[in-house]
Amino acid sequence: MNLRRRHAIPLGVAGLLLATATLTSPARAADIQLPQATERTCTPAAAPPAGMRLSFADEFGGTTLDRRRWSTVMDFPGRAGGHYHNTSYGSYAVDENVVLSRGRLRLVTDDKPVVGTDPVGTFQYTEGFISSHDKFFQAYGYWEICAKFPAGKGLWPAFWLIPQDRSWPPEIDVAEWFGSISGMHSGLASGTWPDVHWDSDWSYGPAPTTGWHTYGVLWSPGRITFTVDGKPTSTITGPQVPTKPMYIVLNSGTWANPDRGGPPDATTPFPNSFDIDHIRVYTPR
Repeated sequence: MNLRRRHAIPLGVAGLLLATATLTSPARAADIQLPQATERTCTPAAAPPAGMRLSFADEFGGTTLDRRRWSTVMDFPGRAGGHYHNTSYGSYAVDENVVLSRGRLRLVTDDKPVVGTDPVGTFQYTEGFISSHDKFFQAYGYWEICAKFPAGKGLWPAFWLIPQDRSWPPEIDVAEWFGSISGMHSGLASGTWPDVHWDSDWSYGPAPTTGWHTYGVLWSPGRITFTVDGKPTSTITGPQVPTKPMYIVLNSGTWANPDRGGPPDATTPFPNSFDIDHIRVYTPR
């Protein structure tokens, strides 16, 4: 069972809350020292899935985030503020942790404490967060990233989809990594809060952190198939499959709860980053 929103899901919470944050140790993109990801990424893009055309893409070739495609403020039910998901997370989202470098998006997680204003509070870790809410959303199609996940206890980066209309559930978790257990999760949340049903698939091992892979979901009426490197890993069928348009969320971050191996500790490398080479979305013709 995925616990992304096990805590406090106030349905009907909406509105975009713009905020700032005061860093106890001010961070700038140029100051974040990360290993340079120079290894070969995913194989060249294949032809579009049969019967589909490209509807959205970002190759992250610029030096700054394309604000026509992305926002860095959270806007979904259950969030505690514009920059903090909920108490399952130990990290607060700051724009400085969204870094474009060498044709890649790097969503940084760091252990520099931050005093946040949305919500108000002090947070031990910072994360990078982007979403396409109000900028790109669709129902069905094929959604894919080429990515490399960070290794380390307590890390929780994710690629997921959530409804444009601010409802929850549903939620499609295309690929979320739990560093404490070396576990990759994909799945679907469905039902009506608080009676939420989870269809989940798990795989274990270091592969997501040791190389670049494509993580995708093929979503059609009544059917969802998750893929890694183009190969199906699990399928969900039935009336619980969403029908409403959804948007993209990509974020790094930390796990805060004592289960699933617990939060970061002294062994966790900081700063680290969830690296994305590209994202592509296709829609049925």
